[in-house]
Amino acid sequence: MNIIEEILQKQKVLILDGALGTQIQKNGYDVNDSLWSAKFLNEDVSVIKEVHSQYLYAGADCIITSSYQASIEGFLKKGFSQEKAIELIKLSINIAKEARDEFCSGFEDKASRVKPLVASSIGPYGAYLADGSEYTGDYKISDEELKNFHKKRLEIILETNPDILACETIPSFKEAKIISDLLKYYPNTSSWITFSAKDENYTNAGDDIKECMAYLNQQEQISAVGINCTAPQYIPMLIENIKSVSSKPIVVYPNGGSKYNPITKLWEKGDLSSEDFSKLAYLWYSKGARIIGGCCLTGPAEIESIRKILLKK
Repeated sequence: MNIIEEILQKQKVLILDGALGTQIQKNGYDVNDSLWSAKFLNEDVSVIKEVHSQYLYAGADCIITSSYQASIEGFLKKGFSQEKAIELIKLSINIAKEARDEFCSGFEDKASRVKPLVASSIGPYGAYLADGSEYTGDYKISDEELKNFHKKRLEIILETNPDILACETIPSFKEAKIISDLLKYYPNTSSWITFSAKDENYTNAGDDIKECMAYLNQQEQISAVGINCTAPQYIPMLIENIKSVSSKPIVVYPNGGSKYNPITKLWEKGDLSSEDFSKLAYLWYSKGARIIGGCCLTGPAEIESIRKILLKK
């Protein structure tokens, strides 16, 4: 039994956190950098830790690390040494563990909460490029180059022993298969793979979501599957498509009703309140999702509302 199944036996849903980078912005810091939120691993790690703590106190059962855009290649491009790059990638997991452990030690009503998990973010190759290609999967590199990129980072991250791997915002079936093949070498490591989708039926790269999920359903090393960084209106039908071909727990953490514009590098604002978002979360739960949170432009208010409406506490 993997760690997700253990928690879902104790409570009906596992509550994820919300956005990291856009919440850092809301807290008053500038993330306009090719490293995005990962730049604070070197500049001021307390900025990241503060957001982790905000989500834990809002009710998250799982916080996702700042390693989404943290890679050897990305840090080298910014002038860091390889040794420093490895140190910063590991720090992204360790600072999340530190925030979680401090929360647990200070939280009085421990019986009301499962011990929160630390999920290490494994972002797509396009997140390193920081050119919008993470939303298309059009990288113009070979499969072997893509495999080596993920292999190096995966090996570094697993040395820190995160509770679970969040392989997220994956735009294409090809990249998901490459990551899935690498995870076969770590069968005792819990993980999920979530795609970014452009509509109810297709990933951002244009792959049929049913084909993707049918394949991942056969991969024993994958603990859960789903969708993130996607417009909320597409989620109900995406869940139905996933359920039709997969028996794995379904993960959903959509954006807060907004769409990223890769030209302006800005989020085009939607009009969903935290209460609206939590009502949608209840719909996603009723459709079959069991691991639910938020992605870009969601924050602690959304997570608190989701917990109240789904767990009544």
